[in-house]
Amino acid sequence: TKIGQINLDNPVGLAAGFDKYIEAPHAYPMIGFGFAELGSITGQAQPGNPRPRLWRIPDDKGLIIYYGLANGGAEKTEHRLKKIKKRRIPYGLSIAPTTGLDISQMADDYVATLLRLHAYADYITLNVSCPNVAACEKFAQVSFIKELMEKVRHICDENKITKDIFIKIGPELSSEQLDEVVDACVAHKFTGIIATNLIKDRSIINPKSSLERLNHPGGISGRLLKEKSNEVIRHIYRRAGDKLQIIGVGGIFTAEDAYEKIKRGASAVQMITGWIYGGPFVVGKINRELIKLLERDGYKNISEAVGKGNHAV
Repeated sequence: TKIGQINLDNPVGLAAGFDKYIEAPHAYPMIGFGFAELGSITGQAQPGNPRPRLWRIPDDKGLIIYYGLANGGAEKTEHRLKKIKKRRIPYGLSIAPTTGLDISQMADDYVATLLRLHAYADYITLNVSCPNVAACEKFAQVSFIKELMEKVRHICDENKITKDIFIKIGPELSSEQLDEVVDACVAHKFTGIIATNLIKDRSIINPKSSLERLNHPGGISGRLLKEKSNEVIRHIYRRAGDKLQIIGVGGIFTAEDAYEKIKRGASAVQMITGWIYGGPFVVGKINRELIKLLERDGYKNISEAVGKGNHAV
């Protein structure tokens, strides 16, 4: 399949948040991923939140994640990206704002990191939805997202940067806010949207896990995110059609999970939690079974199936 200018051998990618320090890029094609998104990377190196900052919730096949944008910063990341010589799969790079900045400084921080690192990535993602940092409510505001998009488009045009640019959003935007983000993406000629990041609002989920197991700060991944992510994908696709491309994230454990996101409107998908619970062979299994699902429905490739499930929703 293809997303933006990027050819993919298969549509199953590694989501941002797993390889924050660019430590194992050559492992991901061997595991079966069709692409991998590295980071998120901030302008300055930062240790993230103190440990413990990761908890499993097996009853819900999920994780509670509270890393807080731990990463090596733009300078160290540049050195690591330069060492990736043979690229068997495309690599995206997720960018987020350095912790502690005022909102008036954040857009410039994103831009500085983008300018430094874009040459080493096949696409760039602007992460405006990390639920694990104190300033999340600031840079997740639609007004800031629109300001950031405008600034990034101007900088890319000025510097003749033609890389595909995505925005990664959270699952908790209202329909009206989501429409504003979609319309701004189209207006500023972004490639698409990654939907969605972790769930922070516990009131919109129905967990099986005990209150004691859930009593940790941070965002929730896995099964509890699946339906909300699917709703957002459907909404974006119905609003934008083929003007934007969607990468679907959240609750993918099987080929059926991935296929549902594709039929809602995603051109590709990403996963971490399903891979952690399913083990290293699950990525290949999903890809093999996706082929069977496509053949069952009479499609020759992923692109033919994109959005075809919305009429039944």
